[in-house]
This record gives sequence, C-alpha cells and structure tokens, in this order.
Amino acid sequence: MTHVEVLELLPAKHPRRAELIGNIGHLAKGFTRYQDPATGRWFQVVDKAGDPGNWTETSASSMYTLMLHAALEHGWISGGGYSAAARRGYQGVLKKVSVGSDGLTNITDISEGTNVGDLAYYLGRKRNTNDLHGLGAFLLMNERLAH
Repeated sequence: MTHVEVLELLPAKHPRRAELIGNIGHLAKGFTRYQDPATGRWFQVVDKAGDPGNWTETSASSMYTLMLHAALEHGWISGGGYSAAARRGYQGVLKKVSVGSDGLTNITDISEGTNVGDLAYYLGRKRNTNDLHGLGAFLLMNERLAH
C-alpha cells in the first residue's frame, strides 16, 4: 500500500520509480498466490494458511486489496488474475463488516498491533473489532473500490 502512495507522489522520471513498480509486481504475485480461496482474504501469517490458530486478518486484507486494485488502475500490473483477486479481497473484507445492535458499524478480525516476533507471537495476537489499524486500512481501501 505504501508503494502505491509513494508512486502516486513520485515524479514520473524519478530514477528509482521502475524499482518500486517492480516491487509491486513481485508483491502482487505473492498476494495472489497466498489469497485464501474460501474467503478472499489473507491470513495473518500470510504463507502459513494451514497452521492451527492462523486466521484471515481484515486490515492486511484491506491493504493487499487496495494495492492490487490501485496497481491495476495505474497499469503497473496486468493479467494474472489480479483483477479477480482484488474483487475477491474486497468482497471478503466486506464480509467482516456488520452493524451492531447499537446501529454502529463494526469491522472484525483485526489483529492487535504487532512487533517483530516468531510464528507463535503472531498467531497469539488478539482479534480485535474496530481497531484503528484496521479501520484506517478499510477506509483507504473502500474509498478506492466502493463504486
């Protein structure tokens, strides 16, 4: 997501622009490879889908979806099922949005903030509702894709 934000501000003739676009292509391949086919979201530990205790995480799924969608719109990636992956990601994230009995919107399955740790550390993170990390990522994604 940060690559998208930087590239949208970076001058077209910047000498390292191609490097960032290459990074986006590399990430897009990984994102589509590890997207959960059942939910359209991505697991908290992206490449460990089969590990017990791993779960699809809403804020990262929002960021990956935003990146795929924006990269397609800018022409930085094409083909490879990226458009379908972005659509599945968006629909998957929307399934984590609900309206509570108080009439307010809730977004679930957002990992609490993390630092660098081992697999057990990441798998042990709490699942939060309306954590600001996830709300921000969702709003940025939804702003681009809700049309």
